[in-house]
Amino acid sequence: MPESQIRILVVDDHVDLTTMVKDALETQGYEVLTANSGERGLELAYTEHPHLVLLDVMMPGMDGYQVCRELQFGYTKDIPVIFLTAKSQLAHMIEANRSGASAFVTKPFRIEHLLQTVRDVLRDASVYYDDITALPTLAHVQVEVQRMLFNHTQLGLLYVSLDGIYQLEMQKGFEVVDDVFRAVGSRLSDAKGQLLRGDDFISVSSLGNAFLVVLSPAREHAGVAESDLLVIKERLEQNLLEQLEGELEEQLLAKIKVYVGCARLTRSPKVRFRRALLQAIDEAMAGIQIERSETQARLIDEFDRIIAEEQITCVYQPIVKLADFSVLGYEMLARGPMQSELHHPELLFEIAREQGRVPELDRLCRLMATRGSATLPESLLRFINTEPINLFFHSHSDMFIQEFVSGTPEPLRAKTIMEITERNVINDFDRAREVVAKLRHAGFRIAIDDAGAGYSGLQTMVELEPDFIKLDMSLTRHLEEALVKQKLVKTLRDFCAAAGITLIAEGIETEAQLKILIELGVTYGQGFLFAHPGSPYPIKEIIEPSAEAPEDSAAAAAAVE
Repeated sequence: MPESQIRILVVDDHVDLTTMVKDALETQGYEVLTANSGERGLELAYTEHPHLVLLDVMMPGMDGYQVCRELQFGYTKDIPVIFLTAKSQLAHMIEANRSGASAFVTKPFRIEHLLQTVRDVLRDASVYYDDITALPTLAHVQVEVQRMLFNHTQLGLLYVSLDGIYQLEMQKGFEVVDDVFRAVGSRLSDAKGQLLRGDDFISVSSLGNAFLVVLSPAREHAGVAESDLLVIKERLEQNLLEQLEGELEEQLLAKIKVYVGCARLTRSPKVRFRRALLQAIDEAMAGIQIERSETQARLIDEFDRIIAEEQITCVYQPIVKLADFSVLGYEMLARGPMQSELHHPELLFEIAREQGRVPELDRLCRLMATRGSATLPESLLRFINTEPINLFFHSHSDMFIQEFVSGTPEPLRAKTIMEITERNVINDFDRAREVVAKLRHAGFRIAIDDAGAGYSGLQTMVELEPDFIKLDMSLTRHLEEALVKQKLVKTLRDFCAAAGITLIAEGIETEAQLKILIELGVTYGQGFLFAHPGSPYPIKEIIEPSAEAPEDSAAAAAAVE
């Protein structure tokens, strides 16, 4: 648990001691609540949800033992308790343990000893509860499941797995991944008592990017029927997808895939419980792997069809001048067929990467973008994305470049900006400069995309001398709250001003982000605050920010790679 998020409740009838402990804890960065009676402490525990309770044993009215026993019910049952007590005899320690205390500190105590005990208990608690979702971990679920299995001959088990988390973290950062886990954990918690019976136990598995749901059989049955388990699995899988579609941005949802596997856990006197539990989890994971393989085969067939029939289309997202919201141009963004599972480019390119066919898809996207750009008024700029590894360093690089040049009408070349999107380190800048020189000689201009994230570093900006630099949306996100991000944006602003480069901010979604970008002197921007990617028509000279972006294109911003 990060200390900045930890709330500790101190309950002691001695005001001076409570104040001393409060001050010591606050110097360590904890948030501290205090109460001077057992009754008040119990009330705060119910209403303020502390992560830890420091509890005096001997208090008038409700003593510490009573308070601790009361905390063992409902959602407070998982809050660890440290007793503060002047009683150190063995009988008192046993009573503290029976009441549910995690540890005790004997009065009088040294502050250093108290703080170390607090750290130890919080560390142990984090083993049993996930920091992100606050749901129990596998280490905790074993005790609960073993108890449930003692009361039933068989339990059902659902294993919820998230694919694509590692790639999402590499591209968007851990904060976005944490949001995904919170969303899935929250939806699973909401399912309890609705899709799942209230007695079903929900926990986060520590086996990877997964959640574990253990199902008790219906009251009139000794075990869980396989047909019933499959119905619940399909219902939960569908519900999760529907809920996440409404909660997560589409470009995030497209990067992950939710799979639900199922198995049955049967009590056996011949098999150790832990081994039986892990075997059931393995069985559920094996079912997921079969489903993955079937899905993969279907998507590969769909990808082959899209490439063979050139079923790539373009959507457009405007780039506006932040001072007056006049339209500078449009970024051309690739999409698969509308009703296809590969409509979104993230999944489309994921299949291409797995099949080693990214250059082929990248080439098709560029060609479709050049055709789509011809429909825009000549006064507007056209921004077309490409990965340098596919355009610069491919064995057919020269052919790709000539094909792109020939496919762009000569009057439009000066209005066309090639966005260099790095997903791999550029090791050969001599070759990169050579390709950029060819594009410039043909009339094109160059932009560095996703600046401030991934591999789009200062060396790329210096070596390629772009005409435009586009700030990555990770810099725009929460910019109004992050002083370090603001300083970085100022540095890039000054660099661009000195080098004659136009600076564009991506991913503008709120008025607060727009306001701080204007204050920081960023000239141009794009994002959902102005428009989602979609048809550019009717063409507007000015697109003002709107609280609700147009709904005609549900697809979120993603680069034509």
